[in-house]
Amino acid sequence: MEKAIVKFNNGNLAVLCSYCHKILKTAKELTNDELFLVLSSDKSYLPAQYCETCKPKENGTTNNTPS
Repeated sequence: MEKAIVKFNNGNLAVLCSYCHKILKTAKELTNDELFLVLSSDKSYLPAQYCETCKPKENGTTNNTPS
C-alpha cells in the first residue's frame, strides 16, 4: 500500500494527489485522525490519496500520464 504524498506549501501542510501531485487538502481540511497519521512517527501512515480526475488511473483503467 502506498503512502500519501505530504508536502509543505509555503510552510503549510498539504496532502497531494499520489498521481498528479495536485493539492487535495491543507492541514485545516484534514480530520483529526488524518492529521495524526500524517504527523505520526510510528509505523502508521495515511494511505495514498487521489483527486477525482486520477481515481480511475489508480485502478489502472487508463494509461494517461500526469501533466
